[in-house]
Amino acid sequence: MKLRHLAGLTLVGWCLIMPPLSQDRQQVEKNAPLSRWDTVGNYLTSTGCKDELAKLTTVISGNINLSVIQRRVLAGKCVAADDPRLHADNFEMY
Repeated sequence: MKLRHLAGLTLVGWCLIMPPLSQDRQQVEKNAPLSRWDTVGNYLTSTGCKDELAKLTTVISGNINLSVIQRRVLAGKCVAADDPRLHADNFEMY
């Protein structure tokens, strides 16, 4: 395998994901399978992903009346890009 192919395979190691919204866009569906969650960022390391999520949550965590988008951000997670739950609806949510 050429070096550039290897670099491409290791480029995305962690995903910052956020849960979907309900059809009426008023509720955050935290219990939806991870395959329905939206990827909002890709990171080389778990630490990079968690640092970004921490920045986002710090900005909004002091608010008393959270919007649905803010609640969605607070429910965000970092998961490995190769986590099988991202690709199939038949895996349990953790």
